[in-house]
Amino acid sequence: MRRLDLDELCSFIENSRGKKTLCTFHTVGDRDGVSSAVVTSSLFESAVVRTPDFVTSNARRMLEHAGYAQKIGSSFPADVELVIVHDANKPDSLGPFSSRLERFDGELLFIDHHVEPARYVDGKDTYYFNDESYNSTASIVYEVTKKLGKQLSRLDAELLLNGVIADSADFENATAQTFRQVSELTEISKVNYFEIAEYFHYRIPAKNRFQLIEDLSKSTVRLEGDYVIVFGEAERANVVADAALKLGADAAVFFAIHEREISLSARMRSTLDTKFSLHLGKVMQGAGSIIGGNGGGHPCAAGAYGPRKEQAEKALDYVVGQIEKAMDKTGTEAL
Repeated sequence: MRRLDLDELCSFIENSRGKKTLCTFHTVGDRDGVSSAVVTSSLFESAVVRTPDFVTSNARRMLEHAGYAQKIGSSFPADVELVIVHDANKPDSLGPFSSRLERFDGELLFIDHHVEPARYVDGKDTYYFNDESYNSTASIVYEVTKKLGKQLSRLDAELLLNGVIADSADFENATAQTFRQVSELTEISKVNYFEIAEYFHYRIPAKNRFQLIEDLSKSTVRLEGDYVIVFGEAERANVVADAALKLGADAAVFFAIHEREISLSARMRSTLDTKFSLHLGKVMQGAGSIIGGNGGGHPCAAGAYGPRKEQAEKALDYVVGQIEKAMDKTGTEAL
């Protein structure tokens, strides 16, 4: 296993352009993972994009709006020499592809921006670029294309623009680099931010909006000193957690029970991670072990998933407890 810096990542891709390559991402691929994989595939002479299972409705909408004509299948090609995983840093995040990677004898590259995994995959042909200073994987891929001198098409620029915006949480965790990249990608793609916002935020079906409001109405709201925490069960945990913050919560934690597993999503207002000395990505690693799976993410936005549905409440209590403990400790120190 070898960890790469940005220059080494660019050299690795440059030297691998002739290899048959599979570009993929985590299960239920979102705009960041999907856009990153599609644009990375364009850097190779022979590359395909595949999903371990399916992509989100927003990712599909993004591809349609950008005019991406290729179908993203879910088969793992038998003849690939290199697999590049985007927006994930461990094989367990790849669902059906994880077992296939165990038998894969080619080179494996992870490109990610989340908290580092508790354990890296060991292997002489495994490489990692993992840097939390980027707010999205699309941001990393854009920097790679610039360093390699690739002229982005309008389609590629629109896809990366989507990825950067999506993972900046409406610019809640944006940096100077985020705004610079959004400006450049907007100019190349000829698509403005408001157009992207319109084709995502104003086409949400009424039944989804109804479910969101219903889930929020059933949630628990707790006042911890000067901070508001919202938590509970939801049909789409990440969406409800995001909405809770927009309504004024300082932290939100929700879980959703699916057919085969449980997923948890936690959100916290930007800068509170520093104030509380709390990294939600690390907290979610603990939650992942409770539900028999994995967890991780950013300081203020993270998730976990696993098959132990009966442990849902325990995992929720653990995450909420860690947030409350950090809030209480900060309040005590301020006295």
